[in-house]
Amino acid sequence: MRQNRSSKTTQNNKSSKFKWLIAIVLSTLVLTIGGLVLTNNLFTNSASSKELLVLKAEAVSVQHWKVPAKQQSISSAPKDPPGPAAGKKVVYLTFDDGPSIHLKQFLEVLEKEKAPASFFFVGNEFANGDKETYQRMIDSGFVIGLHSYTHNPKKLYRKKDPTFISEMSRERDDFERISGIRTNLIRAPYGSTYLTNTQVEQTKQNGFRLVDWNIDSNDWRYSPGNSGAVYQNVLSQVNAYEGSNEPLVILFHERKNTLDALPRVIKMLRDKGYVFQAYHENETLHQNFKKDPNL
Repeated sequence: MRQNRSSKTTQNNKSSKFKWLIAIVLSTLVLTIGGLVLTNNLFTNSASSKELLVLKAEAVSVQHWKVPAKQQSISSAPKDPPGPAAGKKVVYLTFDDGPSIHLKQFLEVLEKEKAPASFFFVGNEFANGDKETYQRMIDSGFVIGLHSYTHNPKKLYRKKDPTFISEMSRERDDFERISGIRTNLIRAPYGSTYLTNTQVEQTKQNGFRLVDWNIDSNDWRYSPGNSGAVYQNVLSQVNAYEGSNEPLVILFHERKNTLDALPRVIKMLRDKGYVFQAYHENETLHQNFKKDPNL
């Protein structure tokens, strides 16, 4: 009798444990299916939920969540600071006052020649460009910088309430809003010569990186159709650096005569042994009229 009772008790215990196991499995399945349905609804029925999840993914780095490439923010500066290629004669082509109606033509020439360059845009000219073109520039190895909103020295450098810093800050924010690209690279209209010591310090404090030039094409002086004068002016200045390994930073503008002269200029520089690089905001080369290694 004792053996029978013991046997029945054991069987009852086993049956009870089995029932609990089934209950746990079923509960897990229900929760999993419910979670999948909820997640699907979040991604298919709510755009704001998508954005929220992406923001969480970017913020909670400890989880190592990966944001799809198309949703990642774009930066015009590489993580590793670039600099003039060791043992090479390096030239940086830079173009001011865009985006202009000629921008895409400039890009076509530079892409064909495999010559990356840096462009400095004026805020009041943003309407001449578009987000797709800006994205194309970054993807192709070009760099986009800022060149103030008004390009007006009477406002930028006036003694009372100069607008240099405020215009650059506004332009940085507005360009990021319309393009998805945040850039800290700037060029002062007419050069940093006009900046006061206070403005130089404010430039640094606001996280900007400024670059001037050491060769001026003076292309703005020449009328359309006079591309030969642009070429000769650049050639004479490049020749002055003959025998020097000093990197060249050439100032151009988005003008038709510059566009026409560009293929000849690139060929001339290449024939002289120069390699082309784009000037980035974390460039190790500091080229500015203030000769400031921290600007």
